[in-house]
Parts: sequence; structure tokens; C-alpha cells
Amino acid sequence: MTPSPVDYEIAGTAVALEEVRDEGGVMLAVLVAGLVSGAVLLLATVGFELVRRVEGFLNIALPQLIVLSGFSAYGFNVLLGFHWIVSCLAAIAVTTVAGVVSARLIFWPMRGRPHYIPMIASVGLAFFIHAMIEVFTGYGVKTLDVPLQETFRIGGIAVAGIDQVAVIVIAALVVMALHFWLSKSYSGRALRAMANNQALAQIRGVNTTYLQYITWAVASALTALAGTLIALTARIYPELGWDQVLIISAAAIIGGLGSIYGVMLAAVLVGLTSSLATLVIPSEYTQMVVFAVIALVVFIRPEGLFSGPKERVA
Repeated sequence: MTPSPVDYEIAGTAVALEEVRDEGGVMLAVLVAGLVSGAVLLLATVGFELVRRVEGFLNIALPQLIVLSGFSAYGFNVLLGFHWIVSCLAAIAVTTVAGVVSARLIFWPMRGRPHYIPMIASVGLAFFIHAMIEVFTGYGVKTLDVPLQETFRIGGIAVAGIDQVAVIVIAALVVMALHFWLSKSYSGRALRAMANNQALAQIRGVNTTYLQYITWAVASALTALAGTLIALTARIYPELGWDQVLIISAAAIIGGLGSIYGVMLAAVLVGLTSSLATLVIPSEYTQMVVFAVIALVVFIRPEGLFSGPKERVA
């Protein structure tokens, strides 16, 4: 069996796979594509959950930073001619600053109000970012100017590109860094204490303002990294943020709101589920599988698969 080359649409990204010679090769390539999708989704979902846990509302605008980062990388790389590595680093820096500034100017003045107020504001900010991206970049699909990547082969079967392997490795390194930060560093432990009880943390001398800046910076940087990885391995388009907000919310719900490690694992599971679904249904319908899983999880375990009896940061 020799299928034609296929673009697998997974959580808003497209992972191009070369021709493979048998069904085993197809399965292995799809599994790798699912891990790549899950790795990117993991980064964005952790950022989303950090903000929700510390600030107490769902920031619908945060996934738009994926698009902002991707198009910023495109601007630095293609329009200004910078090297793709420099372009990605600059895009992450610009997007991180944008995320922190939006928190300072828009969301922090709303503290003390019902949680749905900043959530509604985040929806407005999401539409604003989306509109600005379309104004300055148009409606088309964009790709970065990066060298053609070599392909890893097993038994002559194309399995994964070097860029795909790099995405998985980067995500794994980020997970380890987050674990050590949250569990070993003073700021990480203080963040967990603040997330559980901000008033008590202030009484104990925790600098909550500093930690809030750190939270938004880390969340924005993780989301920006997800955007640049998508730009490097696939393609970007203005509607990508709206596609991602649904998938990110799905991973957060399945993992269990309040559990960082839970949403990490759920993000990978969502990526794999979406990828494997392409083996039996057209790629444009894979999101239905994800939302069917959400419905099942909500019905069986409303608090999420990996959330304990009490909300926690880790």
C-alpha cells in the first residue's frame, strides 16, 4: 500500500508527511504528528492554565498570542530578512511584552470584580488582536523561510522531520524546567501558595505583585513559543487563534482545571487523539472526536481526569 502524501490537520497545525510504504509506516508517522501537536498544545495550555489559576478567569485572548507570535516571526524573518532563529526569539520577546502589557492595562484594573467581567474583556481583546493581524498581514496563509529539513527514516520509511523531533524535545525540556521552577524555586513555591490563597500569601510576606508579573510573563512566553513552533513546522493564518482556543480549552477541561500536570498530560492525549482520528475520518472532522471526549469526561468525571478532590497548581 502506497498512499499519496497527506497533510494531517491536527489542532490547527498541518504536519506534512512523506509517502510511506505500508500501514505500519502510516501509523508511526501519525503518532509522531500527534506528539508534535500535543507538544505545541501543551505549551499553550500550560500558559492558559497558569493565568486561570492565578487570576481566576479564562483568558480567551491568550491563544491569540499564538497568532501574534507566529506572524511576528514571519515579519522578522520574511519581511525584514532576519535569520529564522533570531526571528523566533524576537517574536517570543515581543509577544511576551504584549501579554504582560495587556495584563497591566486591561485585566489588573478589573480585579475584585466578578470573574466573568475580565473574561468578557478578554474576548474583546481577542477580537482586537485578530483584527489587527488581518489589517497588517491580510487573510492568507504564511510560512517562514526556513531550510528544508531532513527526515528520519526507519527501515526506509519516512517517520519524522528533524523539526518535528526538535518540537518534542523543546516541549520536554520546558516541562522539566517548569517542574523544577514550581517545585524547587522560591518563586515557584510562592506562586503555588498565592494561587491557593492570595490573601494568606500576602500576610506571609509574599510579593504577589511581582509574582503576577512573573505569571503573565511565563504564560505569554509559553504561548509565544507555541506560536513560533507552529510557524516553523507548519503554517500560520489569522484564524489560528480561534481554532486553538477551543482545543486549549478542551485540554484544560479534560486534564482538570487547577492541575498543571493534568493539563500537560491531557494536551498530549488530545494531540494524539486528534492525530489518530485522521486514520478513520477526514481531518476537518477530528475536532468532533475531541469534543466527544470532553462530553464523556464531563459526564463521568466533571472535575477532569487528573484533578484530585481539591484544586491545585501542580
